[in-house]
Amino acid sequence: MRVSEYAELSDVLTIHYEQAGSGPLTLLLIPGWTMSTRVFERQLEHFEGSTRIRAIAYDPRGQGLSSKTLDGHTYQQHGRDLDAFVRKLGLEDVVLAGWSNGVYDVMAYIHQFGIGSVKAVVVIDGTPKGIGDDKSREWIWKTRDDRDKVRENATIMTLENRRAISVGLASWMLEAATPENIRWIEDIASQTPAFIAALTNETGAYIDYEQDLKALDGKLPLLFVVREAWRQIVSDWARENTPAAEVVVLGKHMMFWERSRDFNATLDRFLAGLK
Repeated sequence: MRVSEYAELSDVLTIHYEQAGSGPLTLLLIPGWTMSTRVFERQLEHFEGSTRIRAIAYDPRGQGLSSKTLDGHTYQQHGRDLDAFVRKLGLEDVVLAGWSNGVYDVMAYIHQFGIGSVKAVVVIDGTPKGIGDDKSREWIWKTRDDRDKVRENATIMTLENRRAISVGLASWMLEAATPENIRWIEDIASQTPAFIAALTNETGAYIDYEQDLKALDGKLPLLFVVREAWRQIVSDWARENTPAAEVVVLGKHMMFWERSRDFNATLDRFLAGLK
């Protein structure tokens, strides 16, 4: 049974979350830029009835059904929100699974609060570092010179022409970019006000938790599930920096939704191996 609930973390911040299953191990799913718990519907359905895994997905500050605060729209603050959420629900032995920019939330939490409550980390087609020099060789989202205008468009055009950005994002994320699927993504993205979307995109450019992720090698089990286009870049990065990490390649950016059977099987195998 899936349950939709709210956690009041402060006078101004209430976090919406959904959960399914029960058990000693918590899987905490964190969506990416402007996304919400809805993208993890096929993972929550998968864990319904589980007696080993308690799967939780939540909407970060400013996204989905969580509070649209006037401030706090940095990934450092998202990390502090995650800490407050973990403490509020009394979670222990947590597997942190961040998708896309949700990886920033995970790494911001670990950078500030350590790994005392963390059992493992799952990186779902995201990166610990926002910006670099060469996207063809580095595990990054944006280049410093912004030659492809990714940073500019997702900041300025989000404020100027929100629908165009949402439609373009959906088309890029999906293998099956049907009108129905694009409208679904657009509807989710529209729950995040444009000013919040622009702020989180811009602040994401300054993130660099690469050393924090490297430091987890050998301390926590690591699983990187990435899209086909990142196969070589992430495989090379992991081989050099986190050799104990498992790298799995599937489809495009929303492989966990479009290829949910394969993704969930990978997740099951990884979770089953945790002691």
